[in-house]
Amino acid sequence: MKKVRNLLASLALSLVAAMAYAQTEIVFYHYQTGAPGKTLRAILDDFQKSNPDVVVKDIYKQSEQITGEVQAALAARRPVDVTTVIGKNIVFFAGATPAVALNDPKNGDAKWLDAYLPNFLDAGRIEGKIYAIPHAYGTPLLYYNKDIFRKAGLDADKAPRTWDEVIAAATQIKQRTGMAGVAHLHASMGDYGTMVMVTNAGATYLNKAGTKAEFDTPQGVAVLQMWQDMAKTGIMPVANDQQWGAAFQAGQMGMYVTSSAALRGFVASAQGKFDLGVAQYPLWKQQPRRVNNSGAAIMLHAPEGPRREASLKLLRYLSRQDVSNHWSRETGYMPLIRNPQADPVMAKYIASFPQVRPSIAQMSETLPTATWPAEGTLEAQVHIKNMLDELWAAKRPASAIVPEAVRKVNEALSVNLKK
Repeated sequence: MKKVRNLLASLALSLVAAMAYAQTEIVFYHYQTGAPGKTLRAILDDFQKSNPDVVVKDIYKQSEQITGEVQAALAARRPVDVTTVIGKNIVFFAGATPAVALNDPKNGDAKWLDAYLPNFLDAGRIEGKIYAIPHAYGTPLLYYNKDIFRKAGLDADKAPRTWDEVIAAATQIKQRTGMAGVAHLHASMGDYGTMVMVTNAGATYLNKAGTKAEFDTPQGVAVLQMWQDMAKTGIMPVANDQQWGAAFQAGQMGMYVTSSAALRGFVASAQGKFDLGVAQYPLWKQQPRRVNNSGAAIMLHAPEGPRREASLKLLRYLSRQDVSNHWSRETGYMPLIRNPQADPVMAKYIASFPQVRPSIAQMSETLPTATWPAEGTLEAQVHIKNMLDELWAAKRPASAIVPEAVRKVNEALSVNLKK
């Protein structure tokens, strides 16, 4: 009898070992921390429950470091299967790493990609091949303090729709309350903030190849002159994103334009302090709204074989409407799948949390973030940062500062044109 029990125990151990051996581990690099990091891990755990043959090892790296960390891991031949890539670096990663085209016939039916809006896939679309799917996308929104609006004699239930209305409201807030009227995010050395402003005004930030800045047009100069005037007149204090965000959350600023990813944090910080309003990004003159997404996409690097098959399983899982909507609800990032309201859980969420509606309304008006080339980018972005510093110093008008900055940016990027 003892021999039988030993045999059964041995068989059980062999079965466990065989099951463990059959599992495929994939490595997922990402920069999510705090509550979004916990949500991501919970989603990965749910994926593993329905796919017990796959183990997902997630590796966290700070957003500023993840590009270099992934490059180092690939160079050292350490496993890298799925990566979170900052949008502006997608073209670089597609050319400089063993990135996998998700719609390559070798990777099976690509119809699952149709779940995403085409404009959300455009950041990862290179010559017809799709190298990235959207994941942690934000869209810029106008947040405003309704209590300050009331103190300034403004209609708190009517958010400014245009930049002219924003400037008028900010001026009235400054004059009647003494508080800061408005601020517009910089983000990433002023790169993203500048991109959004000029794109929405009808200018082209970078050409499609990412090798040339083109925002020294009348539209680009005009909107950047407005940004200078906001600082010059004092309705926007010259500060950084962290200082502006802190001032707004403390109830000391009338309006703040920043990412939809800040929505949940702003709602929480406003509770019991002030009445928070949320609206779409302001329109510029007669231009239709065109705003670039912020945040990151997901790319595939797994080699052919079990790791790639397991990684594709994960990406298809993340593209499910219920999973994608769960990610959006818990993190504040934009909904990414077509018609998010078609999900009953999401529809109920929107009804109970109407502040998220502006973000959903901007889904179809969101353009992919401009992508920078492999070389000259850091120097070019320094010139963008210097341009903003000079704009706010207000010793010269935008008509003199912007063309000069664009020329310097293009000189920095010219190395890519010589190849």
